[in-house]
Amino acid sequence: MKRITSIILISATACLDGCNMFLPVDPLVPQVSEVTLVGVLTNEVRVSAQVSDPDAKNSRQEKKSGKIQDFGFVYGILNEPTIENGYVEQGGQAIAASPFNWEDRITRLSPLEKYYIRAYAVNEGGGIIYGPVASFVTANYILPGIKTVSVSGVQQNAARVNYNIAMGNSNVIISDHGVCFSSTNQIPTVGDQKVQTTGASTTGNFTAELAQLTTGATYFARAYARTNGGVAYGNVLTFKVGEPAILQDTTFIMNFSNTYDLETGRLQSQNGTEDMYWYPYGQPAGIYPRNGAKFFVMPTGTDFKALKYSDLPGLKYTADFVNGSYTTKENKLFNGTVLAYVTNAGHFGKMRINSKGMERSEWDVYSGNMEVSITTFNND
Repeated sequence: MKRITSIILISATACLDGCNMFLPVDPLVPQVSEVTLVGVLTNEVRVSAQVSDPDAKNSRQEKKSGKIQDFGFVYGILNEPTIENGYVEQGGQAIAASPFNWEDRITRLSPLEKYYIRAYAVNEGGGIIYGPVASFVTANYILPGIKTVSVSGVQQNAARVNYNIAMGNSNVIISDHGVCFSSTNQIPTVGDQKVQTTGASTTGNFTAELAQLTTGATYFARAYARTNGGVAYGNVLTFKVGEPAILQDTTFIMNFSNTYDLETGRLQSQNGTEDMYWYPYGQPAGIYPRNGAKFFVMPTGTDFKALKYSDLPGLKYTADFVNGSYTTKENKLFNGTVLAYVTNAGHFGKMRINSKGMERSEWDVYSGNMEVSITTFNND
């Protein structure tokens, strides 16, 4: 009897699990971000936002939610404006990709008036969704110039973001400034995570220390300054935690008997900043490290794209000549060879020999050249 009961219970459980695929699913509304105030003037405002499809749990829920049919901004002098009681500035009726970022210009506003604004989106099944409310006061505001300069000092769970604030002809008062960042929002706002920079100064160069980041995650960061005319933002920079920001990523041709700077990937005169000399006149073909730069030839078959920054620091670099002779067994620079390097400034990088061409000939001015791809990391 116990055996029969167990079989019945197991069968019933299996049936319930199998029947879950037939249970009804609820449609989901789209997702919209907070509004970014790009610029506020006497009778107009420039704003931007992001809209995306809902995070459906399965294909049936995705299908039931449907496509986005309408999105844009709704604004007015009442808090939490809606389509019914506010003004609508439509952004579009469909999105080319998800997430989708757009910017708009709203005109014919009253001067010295406080407005409330938020993004909205409508899809076929879920209905309408409104984003967080932002506010601004119209006037002849000129926001300061904000530039997110660089990302440095990237570690396993931390990074530094360097930025600059220039007032120029701005007529606003900065109340606070810093860096906002997110691993999900590609256009982060002060509504996301942020680090406020302390100190009385509101212009010049600043550094924000970002901590407690998730190892391996990609982050989007930009500087901001809150003012009485709205929030001013800088450009967005992207970095991956545990992997330093890329200082240079380029492909170029090394010409016969020339020196190069691997920080820039450019021809560099012999002034003490060059990292290498390629195939000097009268010398065997190859790489001659300069000014403390060092190289390491990776094993045959190393994938240049798959080689990560974390693979580079532990290698046994040397400042010795790297033989690239065309006709000797000592040649280490075949097409497809990957090298790791440390520049004379201490930055790690990787190089791929794309095409080494032909041995130098007086009859061919293009002989002795070599095309390479490099990636240099900003591991300061």
